Amino acid sequence: MTADQWLIPPLLDSIPPSILAKADVLVTKASFLAGLLAPETAACLSRQLKVSDAEYSRIIDGHNTDLAVLEDANNLASTQSTLAEITELRRRLIAALAHHYHLVQTQPLSDGNGAVARLIVHIHFAQIGLHPQLWSLSRGVARRQEEYHAALGRTGGTQERLLAGGFQRTDQASLTFIEFMLDVCHEEVDYMTAALNRRKLRESVTNAFNTNSRLIEAGIRAEIAPAFLALLIQGALSRPEFKTFTGLQPEAASNQVGRLINIGLVVSPPSDVSLLEVGLPIWFAHEILPGLHMTR
Repeated sequence: MTADQWLIPPLLDSIPPSILAKADVLVTKASFLAGLLAPETAACLSRQLKVSDAEYSRIIDGHNTDLAVLEDANNLASTQSTLAEITELRRRLIAALAHHYHLVQTQPLSDGNGAVARLIVHIHFAQIGLHPQLWSLSRGVARRQEEYHAALGRTGGTQERLLAGGFQRTDQASLTFIEFMLDVCHEEVDYMTAALNRRKLRESVTNAFNTNSRLIEAGIRAEIAPAFLALLIQGALSRPEFKTFTGLQPEAASNQVGRLINIGLVVSPPSDVSLLEVGLPIWFAHEILPGLHMTR
């Protein structure tokens, strides 16, 4: 990419109130989602989403993007792409999506710029405080990829060239894309928030401890569910606290802790074996986040 392509395009002079309102609400929703998760649980979730994002990008773009390209883009974006000059938060959000549109419009599709542009948006969203590591923009785009490509002016996997030697897109086309992407963002934040609210989380964990074949085969007792739920919500507990939550006798509780560690659902940091932290292997993530991954 050239230096000019990293520049964030000027904001449109007139942004419809409906788009500004969607941007406002998204900021509030993302903050609420972040408040649901302890740091340790958020870190586990972020790792799972990073893995799923790579697969969703392949679905969206039809190919795997070279990791070196993404790394270069990440390094350049971190130093050259900034929204700091835009003081209003909701307009920063809109500018981030406009930048995505600009990047894809100014580069050939074959260069993998869809994945690069989404990476740049992720960086912008992190700067804004939208906690993009806790929800997946790529998942939302993949679920609505035909609309995504249409909003970018792609037909049959190719970019629509309107003028020889370049692209010409109207302000209305840019606004249509931005509004579509805002809708996708709302859907994904809503999905994560609904799955991680306390009542739903309790239902999902209880069901998993009663029916999941891995847990049953590992000898994990169903009555351990409330203790694990407490760990999932708090992120970390001391071993004595966790054992107390199980309601079991000390020897039985220790046995169950060992089994949970063996299957990766609980982690004991080498630096502090008296502490237990939540683990979130992919098979269990499916229990609390149904539909997180999709295949084609």
